[in-house]
Amino acid sequence: QTLDGVNLVPVFKGESLPERPLFWHYPHYGNQGGAPGAAIRRGNWKLIEWYEDNRAELFNLKNDLGEETDLAAKEPERVKQLRGELHAWQKQVGAKLPT
Repeated sequence: QTLDGVNLVPVFKGESLPERPLFWHYPHYGNQGGAPGAAIRRGNWKLIEWYEDNRAELFNLKNDLGEETDLAAKEPERVKQLRGELHAWQKQVGAKLPT
């Protein structure tokens, strides 16, 4: 089994962890209205990729914690970079994609 986490013991000892991207993978519909998609957060940036229409949303969480202003159209290079990281992680962990 592939583990994609990190040891959190240093946090409990008052130390910090090196910054790393965080990934979410939700390839199905949920009974509470969730739609298939995946996301990556790197620093202040969060990209959400929706599987229904292959749409990406991009948010700067430092300035927009409520994720109200989609910056994908204004930041196409950042979208491309974060999508590439997300897809590489999905391949690495063998994430199942909807068909």
